[in-house]
Amino acid sequence: MKKISLTAVALIAVLTGCSGKDAAEHYQDALQFSQNNEYNAAVIELKSAISKDPDNSDYRLLLARVYLKAGDAVSAEKEFDRALRNGAEPESIAIEVIQASYLAENYQNVLSLFNETEGLSDKTQHFLKFYRALAEVELGAAANAIAIFDELVNSSFPDLNAYAEAALLVNARNVTEALSTVQQVPTDSTIAKEALLLTAQLQLLDKQIDEAIANLQRYIEQVPGALKVRLMLAQTYVQQQQFAEADKELVFILQRAPEHGLTNYLKATIEYQKQDYAKAKEHIDKAISARFINTPSRILAGIVSHQLGLEAQALSHLAAVKDSLHTYPPAQRLYSLLQLRAGETTDAASNLSNADFTEQDLSLVAGTAFRLISQGDESMAAEIISRYENSVVPQDGRTLSTLGSLKLGLPNRNAEGIKNLEQALMMDPGLHDTRLVLAGSYIRQQQFDKAAALADEWLKSDETRNAGYNLKALTYLLQNDLENGKLMLAEAQKADSSNVFTIYMLAAVARDENDIAKSDALLKQAIELRSDYIPALIAYLNSMQQQGTPQIAMDVIEATHKANPENNQIRMLLANLYQSRERFADVLAILKPISDTQQQFTPAFYNLMVNAYVKTNQANQALVLAERWYNSDEKNIQAGLAYANLLGNERRFKDAIAVVDKQLRVHPKQPDLLRTKIAAQSESGDHKAALDTFQLLPDELANSAEMLYHKGRIQILNKQISPGLATLNQSYNMKPLPATAMAIANAYAKDVSFRRAVNFLEEHFAKQGNNNTELNAFYANLLIEDDVNKAVTVYSDIVQQSPDNLIALNNYAWVLLEVGRVDDAKTYVEQALKINNKHPDVLDTFGRVLLEQGQPAAAKAQFEQSLAIRPGHAEVQLNLAQALISNGEQEQAGKLLAAIKTDNIDYQNRAKALQQQIQQ
Repeated sequence: MKKISLTAVALIAVLTGCSGKDAAEHYQDALQFSQNNEYNAAVIELKSAISKDPDNSDYRLLLARVYLKAGDAVSAEKEFDRALRNGAEPESIAIEVIQASYLAENYQNVLSLFNETEGLSDKTQHFLKFYRALAEVELGAAANAIAIFDELVNSSFPDLNAYAEAALLVNARNVTEALSTVQQVPTDSTIAKEALLLTAQLQLLDKQIDEAIANLQRYIEQVPGALKVRLMLAQTYVQQQQFAEADKELVFILQRAPEHGLTNYLKATIEYQKQDYAKAKEHIDKAISARFINTPSRILAGIVSHQLGLEAQALSHLAAVKDSLHTYPPAQRLYSLLQLRAGETTDAASNLSNADFTEQDLSLVAGTAFRLISQGDESMAAEIISRYENSVVPQDGRTLSTLGSLKLGLPNRNAEGIKNLEQALMMDPGLHDTRLVLAGSYIRQQQFDKAAALADEWLKSDETRNAGYNLKALTYLLQNDLENGKLMLAEAQKADSSNVFTIYMLAAVARDENDIAKSDALLKQAIELRSDYIPALIAYLNSMQQQGTPQIAMDVIEATHKANPENNQIRMLLANLYQSRERFADVLAILKPISDTQQQFTPAFYNLMVNAYVKTNQANQALVLAERWYNSDEKNIQAGLAYANLLGNERRFKDAIAVVDKQLRVHPKQPDLLRTKIAAQSESGDHKAALDTFQLLPDELANSAEMLYHKGRIQILNKQISPGLATLNQSYNMKPLPATAMAIANAYAKDVSFRRAVNFLEEHFAKQGNNNTELNAFYANLLIEDDVNKAVTVYSDIVQQSPDNLIALNNYAWVLLEVGRVDDAKTYVEQALKINNKHPDVLDTFGRVLLEQGQPAAAKAQFEQSLAIRPGHAEVQLNLAQALISNGEQEQAGKLLAAIKTDNIDYQNRAKALQQQIQQ
């Protein structure tokens, strides 16, 4: 038996009240503890006293007062109520009772307490009115509160008089005098705590922040459970940027009110300051869920979501308060930027067209204009650029360079753009990137002399001389002047023999002269000098591929990646190479470091990673990443298609259709979206809707062999047999593909005859050849119904061609059973079991073999395993019933047969035959 220590016995005695003291002794000890401010000990003693004498109002009163001193107003309120019900005199405790309810924030109770109690003294009545006035304030009924304070201002009790007068002064917005007045309430007054709180509130209004904080802290020491006051203190701390102190108060509040809106908003603010954006998002989401949805909360939610890379969510939050964003310009700029990234370029441009620009808006203007130009909306781009130029006078070459580069994308302002670039170079000849852009513009216009002239400035300096000769060489090479190009490259080499662009151009010259060995050597030299030089890596890879030795380049690129692990361009190049070689596990391995450490990815990254997850049978990871891609850019068609298709693979067709529909609102005629929607509608069983969507396809696509094949299948599924067959035959006549042939044969088998289906496939084989294993297997299945002996021959050929084909092995065993070759059937079904011993069809076939061999108990076990994997399969249930009958379990077989549900006439007839067998 386990021993119990003496300490444990003593503790149990205290907790259960099983000591030697009576109730009165417990009460006396509690009084002593209370006087010594030992509140926990006093509570234990009083609970022991009450357990022995629960109706004693004195015990309840003392417990209530102890709770009130300890700051637990809620428990105090309950004990005061019990004391009153046990006969305590209202006059003696009314003020304490109503104060407890007020401190417990039970304001409705404050308004109703003692309204019908007679015989209360003037003092008690005045104090009751005082707390009712405070409750009215908390409940938002300021007019009611003022009426009560108007009465109390003439009270004969100085503390009430002072507080009431202060309250009226506050109402008159005389903060300074109100503060002076409320401070006249003595610190030993019954309402000292309430006066202290009002003092702190008035000090906040009077900007006496340090004094207010000190008084709020004193109040909380006396009323620890005052969550509103703690929140007020936390707000003050946040305003003063004392975030650590604010956090302590907020943590306390959230432990008791975890969903409170303002508290979560303030907590989110603090976590944002700490740059813990995940926690900040958690709390701002709770704040908004609690309907704390003012402009600051939405702006914070938008900024936090942006920091986490959740740009669609960020845009949604900012869009909800877009009309108020002008009050916070950084948020307005972020909103325009997010609109830009989300493809809402027109909306972003519209917002910017009404903005007052400053110099710091240049990058946003440039980004928006660039997007507009790339989308073909040149007029809006020109308007924004002009508005910026009207608002900001360019003061430096860099600004002129940016504006000039943008104008190069506007056909009507191309000349103006070149002029801006030329002016920028005049202001600052050291703008080398501007010189390059201008040179590129000259080259595009085939103004090679002007481009070459730009190089003259570079030739003046040792630092840029190589770049000057490179530019001159490039202008010659683009004019197919190899000799002068080579001369300039020779000068470039003298200026800098290790410049990779010089060496890269020399390699290009060597290739043009068919000196492949020299070209490759130069490319390797460039890579050795700068292993992350992408153009040289790609050129070397192309050269090795043309020579049939791509692995040599792969080794170089892999080594380059190891040497430059932070270079994502090389990482992506290598990932693409792995994908082209179907090394999908390697794609995941090389991209995983990015996905684990970054928030925002390019579409190319998402596409590579999602595809790799799919190819490595990691459907869940693929779906999670595709959802993240879609949420980050809901208007990206590639993202929407990836996400919708993966949802379809999970049979979440409704969700897939919702994603596609959202994108179709932006791109209503996009063929891939329409095709995906058709597939999802068809797979979900809504064939009519799929055919309706089919009508939206462009005519050329709708009348293609591929789409006619899909349409025919859907028509047949929609019970439109004749039109469906006509459509399938139309597709087949355009392209006699095996899949189309199978669909036609399947339709013939179901709705015409097996003989018609077999004849059609034999005609197909005669014309197109019999080289498709899947179609050949389908043909063999048809023969089971039409000519089982021929089916045996066909399946024998299939198994010889594909000895590891699970379905072929199983079906061959099945047809061998049909022709009575049980031992041969066992051989092939056992081969199938070695490949997959959990496949329900293989288990069923093996069960039939065992049944034919006179092993009903063993057969029964196989049928039961098959049904455990695929419950309710009528044919297997009939096989199990047969095994049960053969095993002498007629009653169990009868129950099973009664439970079988099938519309198949053959199965129904077989069930009746088995029932008759039981009855015999």
